Amino acid sequence: MEIIEYTPDFEDTVKDLLVELQSHLAAIDPYRIITLRDTYRDGYFTHAMNAVRKHTGKIFLALEEGSAAGVVICLIPPYGEESKLTTTCPKCGFISDLVVTAAKRGKGMGTALLAHAERYFTEQGCEWMQFCVSAYNQSALALYERYGMEKDCYYLKKQLSKK
Repeated sequence: MEIIEYTPDFEDTVKDLLVELQSHLAAIDPYRIITLRDTYRDGYFTHAMNAVRKHTGKIFLALEEGSAAGVVICLIPPYGEESKLTTTCPKCGFISDLVVTAAKRGKGMGTALLAHAERYFTEQGCEWMQFCVSAYNQSALALYERYGMEKDCYYLKKQLSKK
């Protein structure tokens, strides 16, 4: 396995991997809030590329036999005004997306992508690395915890009655 930085040659593969992730998230969402719209493939890729450009980001691909089977999207967004009032504002790297195609999961590719993201963030002077993961994605949670990441923040929700 080899980890490389994204090049436009891999645009369709990255789009396919992001669609695979979104499809998985939609399938495990018990409330059926997460969806895969017809416009997702190109729309989300454009969104991700804009975020990479805006937030000192990089995209890394895991290649096996020349084919990309995993991707991690790394961003270093600035802290907002609230954070400046409420935290010490350490420089923080944020993983917006990490996906390994289903056929390659459980073989170390996700761990290799996390390690590469961590090296990138460290080289950029980040003090922390963050990632947001669905509570329903138990296999992903297990991977991140094995990697040494800790739970930090819980988003809670409650469906409201309709009037």
